[in-house]
Amino acid sequence: MKAFLGLVIAFSVLTGAPALWAHGDENHADAKVETAIVHDAGMTSPNAPDAERPASQHETSDRSVWTSLHPATVHFPIAFLLAAALIEAIGIARPSSRSAATVTVLIWGGAAGAVVAAIFGWIHTGLWLGGDATMQWHRWTGTALAIAAILAVPLERRTNRWPFRCLLFLIAAALLAQGYWGGELAHGPNHLGL
Repeated sequence: MKAFLGLVIAFSVLTGAPALWAHGDENHADAKVETAIVHDAGMTSPNAPDAERPASQHETSDRSVWTSLHPATVHFPIAFLLAAALIEAIGIARPSSRSAATVTVLIWGGAAGAVVAAIFGWIHTGLWLGGDATMQWHRWTGTALAIAAILAVPLERRTNRWPFRCLLFLIAAALLAQGYWGGELAHGPNHLGL
């Protein structure tokens, strides 16, 4: 049990620590105004109609706390669902009732968190359906991830775990792409410099 707890703590520190340094004291408001001025090598005004808004201007004009909560709600479901996939993968090699119980808790928490994150994503943009390809992929993949996480909950209880495992590993892969698209929207194109 101590080894497993140590593994979970090490995984949490190694995956969570970079987030502490990820956000500096940069001013995102200036970047948003800049992006509103130039769009696809053409000029656009900051008051462009919804259909023509650049991806970086995907927020609603309402600056209430409700429209700002999406970025804060995504981290736990991502961590829970990725940790569930990791522990399930370890469980394939070394089956254990304790790891199965841990995956149960993580999948329930991840599914609940994914639904909350998707709801706040829709609140963040409003019912605006415009945007470029990155915005569209982020919106619909996020919605699909919330649905898939809900579907994974009853699959996890079955004796045959392979349908659950396939869905969980698909969720984990989609989460990586989803996080990248979210970063593109929040920090601009090629934010990782790849």
